[in-house]
Amino acid sequence: MRGPQDYGGLPAGAVDPVKHEHVPTHWEKTVDALMMLIFDQRRQLARVDESRRMQEMLGEDYHKYPYYERWLQAVAWLMLEKGVFTQEELEAKQTEVRGRLEAERSGN
Repeated sequence: MRGPQDYGGLPAGAVDPVKHEHVPTHWEKTVDALMMLIFDQRRQLARVDESRRMQEMLGEDYHKYPYYERWLQAVAWLMLEKGVFTQEELEAKQTEVRGRLEAERSGN
């Protein structure tokens, strides 16, 4: 059975590299760095295939999220699964970060 992320063997048109060029934002670079640390052989917190499994768990929502948001969701679920942090700790950190972002946006 094909998942929403599986395009292998499906017909596709030409890709215009200019149209699809993307310069990563600061937060995307941060997510990329986080993934490199998590997949690092010395740390061995996770493997790429585990991240892929978590991204595929998005199911039909897979295409609702941009590339790095899928990575971020996958790593959060994976770290929860591995007991690196709890759901409560994750939610507390998310609340803290949202508050900081709102304060920055409002100029405080």
